[in-house]
Amino acid sequence: IHALQKGGYVLYFRHAITDRSRIDADRVNLHNCATQRNLSEEGQKQARAIGKAVQTLGITAAEVLTSPYCRCIDTAKLAFGKFTVVADLVWTLGQPEAETQRLAEALRKLLGTQPPKGTNTVLVSHTANLKEAVGIWPEPEGAVYIFQPREDGGVSYLGSIGPEEWTALTPTAE
Repeated sequence: IHALQKGGYVLYFRHAITDRSRIDADRVNLHNCATQRNLSEEGQKQARAIGKAVQTLGITAAEVLTSPYCRCIDTAKLAFGKFTVVADLVWTLGQPEAETQRLAEALRKLLGTQPPKGTNTVLVSHTANLKEAVGIWPEPEGAVYIFQPREDGGVSYLGSIGPEEWTALTPTAE
């Protein structure tokens, strides 16, 4: 945690807990949240708790970049209060192979980009994206995977923090 407080990392969040009774009915018009699997009430609470823990711990995010899916936007909004939608963080599952590879390369570039001094970059996206980019399937919903950009433009994976671990680190974050 102390290292994250000093900055220099890219934090890849899988969106918070979703309502599994819903499916993504329209993967073209991502502005229509009514046609998507969205955050459940539990997921909304989870995103707020993670955000409060991150703030309480003094972990600074210069940028919060998110997938255009509503569940990712809502996770970023509830946890960090700010976000920028990045089309290249769109869910890779079901994409044509060439597009999946392009999106994986774009994610590797984001993971390997050094954040401004003393800050971190937060990415909020999906399982398949991280699997395609670096071979990690992020579980469960709300988990964060920590990466350190390298001088050569590559990235080193350092570990993960489960959603329940944030609140354990900051009992007052509940």
